[in-house]
Amino acid sequence: MSSHCCAPKTRSFSRFVRNYVLLGLIITLVLYTAVLNFYMLYGKWMVAAFQLQLIAEQYDDQLLRDPNAPLPKGFNIESFENFDQLPAELRAHVTPDDLETGELFYINTDQYTDQKTPENPIFLVFPHQLADGRNILILQTYHVGDGDSVFFERLHNLAWLSVPFALIVICIFAWFLWIIGKRLTKPSEDLQSWANNLTADNLGAPIPDFGFEELNDVAHELHRSVDQIDKFVAREREFLRQASHELRTPVTIVSGNVELLEKSPLNTTQSRVMARIKRANRNMQQLLETLLWLGRENAPLGETEHIHFSSFIEQEISDLSYLTEGKHVTCHFVPDSRETEIATSRAALMIVVSNLIRNAFQHTPKGQVTITLTGTELTVENTISTCNGQCTTPQGEGIGLQLVRRICQRLDWHCTSTHLPNGGMSVSFDPGARTLVKPAPELVES
Repeated sequence: MSSHCCAPKTRSFSRFVRNYVLLGLIITLVLYTAVLNFYMLYGKWMVAAFQLQLIAEQYDDQLLRDPNAPLPKGFNIESFENFDQLPAELRAHVTPDDLETGELFYINTDQYTDQKTPENPIFLVFPHQLADGRNILILQTYHVGDGDSVFFERLHNLAWLSVPFALIVICIFAWFLWIIGKRLTKPSEDLQSWANNLTADNLGAPIPDFGFEELNDVAHELHRSVDQIDKFVAREREFLRQASHELRTPVTIVSGNVELLEKSPLNTTQSRVMARIKRANRNMQQLLETLLWLGRENAPLGETEHIHFSSFIEQEISDLSYLTEGKHVTCHFVPDSRETEIATSRAALMIVVSNLIRNAFQHTPKGQVTITLTGTELTVENTISTCNGQCTTPQGEGIGLQLVRRICQRLDWHCTSTHLPNGGMSVSFDPGARTLVKPAPELVES
């Protein structure tokens, strides 16, 4: 069984920039709106302090021109020279120590009375020291019921206007930053599109200008990498084209001469030597075909045939049995209870199965190789007797198993390997769902 891992979830750079910029904008404007609304609601007392201070400074200027100028007085505003002249309702809740020169003092007498009436006064006292050293107290008086007056009604209406104003500002800034975000992220999107379409066919086209030095550096590095890979692939193709001829020629010559020698009378020793040469040449030809096929992209590996899997494996075991000669190695094949026929490429299947069996035979100096077929799943396991369960270094895989993995990856077949405690290895191979499976015709006994 092959393991499937979930790919990490990716995110768009343009969306990331745009979302975070807009989020920062909204947070800033919400805070700004809250502060503005607070200022609009409570800023009237700040305005009152500014107004009373301005009246006091104007009175200072008036005294320079007319030392006998009367104390400032106006609509709900009175001035006093000492604390005792203040209204009794105010003095009942305030002491002279509560008043600080240049600071507005506010008191709502409605909070100190049991009877809540609109006539309860609100006092604003602004102590001020004149240029001649005298102190005056400028008093501004409101009433609780004045909240329904035109002045306060308009003031509250102005405060509520801060909400739609903030929404309008948010919309304007959102649109503005959306445009900026698009301008910032469009070069990266152009770079992504250009990189996705960069192939060996358009390497000669000039590299576009993406507007930023960093993005241009990335584009040049990608172009350089693709160019190097294209040159490497071209060299590999040229090598494979030449190797296809140079390597096939000696193998063909050996095969022809072996066939000629087989027609001559040979003694027992010569026949064994001839058989070894023939098997070695066959293995070399198979390995050569495998390497050349792996080097060609999308190259077919033979036509699809209906193959009796169990018989096919038995034939491969027989052909490779010479690898166990001279070694204390036994092979045990456990076929499936019912013969299975599969439809696949005979050449590809031969390469995989023979390499799995060969790898087990070659890396078992002493022990047993067990080959089990269950349906379409083939398991090759070797037990090394010399280890006695004490091996710490697993057996080598060899080039055969590496080729099997590459072929299985190319054809979307399943192949997994597990190192055993005795130093051996268990390899499972299954052609998978793409292979047509059907039971072979049952044999009728005569």
